[in-house]
Amino acid sequence: MWPCADRSGTPCLQRRRTKTVAIAALALSVCFLVFQFVMQHKIDPYRDVMNSKLRFFKAVPGEDTYLYSAIANFHDPQEGKLNIIITAFDGSDINYECCVHLDDKTLLRTPSKLVYDENRAKSLGQIFLEIIRGKPDEDKVNKEKQYHCGVSGNLRASHVTLTSSSCPSDTQDYLPIVYPKTVPADGLAICAKVAFGSELDPNILMEWFEVQRLLGVDHVQLMDLDNPEPIQKVFRYYSDMGFLELLPYELPGPPYGRGLHESTRVFNQFFHDEALPILDCRRRLADYTYIMGVDIDEVLIPAKNQDLKAFLKEQLQSHPNAAGFFFWTQFFLYEWGPVNKDSDVTMFRYLNSTQPRWECYKYIYLTQRVKHATTHTITPVSPYRQYTVPKEEATLHHYRHCPKGWKTCNPPRITDRSILRFKDTLEGRLQKAREATGISPQSLPKN
Repeated sequence: MWPCADRSGTPCLQRRRTKTVAIAALALSVCFLVFQFVMQHKIDPYRDVMNSKLRFFKAVPGEDTYLYSAIANFHDPQEGKLNIIITAFDGSDINYECCVHLDDKTLLRTPSKLVYDENRAKSLGQIFLEIIRGKPDEDKVNKEKQYHCGVSGNLRASHVTLTSSSCPSDTQDYLPIVYPKTVPADGLAICAKVAFGSELDPNILMEWFEVQRLLGVDHVQLMDLDNPEPIQKVFRYYSDMGFLELLPYELPGPPYGRGLHESTRVFNQFFHDEALPILDCRRRLADYTYIMGVDIDEVLIPAKNQDLKAFLKEQLQSHPNAAGFFFWTQFFLYEWGPVNKDSDVTMFRYLNSTQPRWECYKYIYLTQRVKHATTHTITPVSPYRQYTVPKEEATLHHYRHCPKGWKTCNPPRITDRSILRFKDTLEGRLQKAREATGISPQSLPKN
């Protein structure tokens, strides 16, 4: 027995220690609660200030949910219903409801349904890799999502938003609903994601637009994230032509102040920031027959001297159940220097490329046969399937600097002159574009 003990036999020193530990634990708990309270009241006002500065998104009050667009149709996912698809960044886990303003000023409140999030769109292969490697840390990211708001009957609506409480009274807090325009038969459009930063070359951008026109592309959708005036001149030229639909873009929510350039992007969040434009484009251009997913430094070139629509018809004759086609990539690297030093057209200067590689592959898909699309994947609707086009029939030409992830910048190379089939026509069109924009080829790569 200890010299000093209570009636239970517990030593006094041990009793005092137990009491001290209990008091310390209580103090820590109180401190933690106070810290949470203070931080919550610091974060919420800061979020409100940042949300008040949003130009192109609508923030759901009190939540990390940011609505970008609302696109309407009458067939998907429910035939004969007014289907409104909201594309958003969403860092919450809330069951939202839809507030819909009809054209006759009636306000409807209906349930929403989550029709796209990253987990739902994962392939079996991606899920298997996560089981083996572990799931990436996706805490505190704003994921790209799409919500469906359905309205019964042959009705039209003007504005919509999501809510977890009451419907806002001011339509300024709602998204305007977009009804897609009529498109050409067998229309081919490009979802080109986002153009950003001061490193874009307006001359190379004009080349890209003109080659796509020569290949039979009808329309390009592209988002603009703070591009400088020379790039804006190019955008205006092709927008006025009716070839380009340029949409404004920003990156709302935490982490605040991020960008898409390598020096400003935030790992994990970056992949979501790039993915939202694809979701929006998939819905906005849903009435086109074909959608091609390529970036503004990539051009798909068939081996035959034909445009892409003729090429696709041939592919569908061989694969009538195709949902989409994937392509090998050739990298035309600026570090290797120009072959035609006298040309002022970058695509005619740089003719040395890698052999076709299964890397950075891209696709063309049939809109009515695909449920979802991301940067490098599509989700076919049953019973359709995807095919890889043999590299002898078409390849993606990717014009860029050497990728940082390569072990060497000197893999085996070939010389590919297939782009020269456009030489005469392209040079004439570029001359016209340069005169209209006032941009001359002064900023050619130095190699």
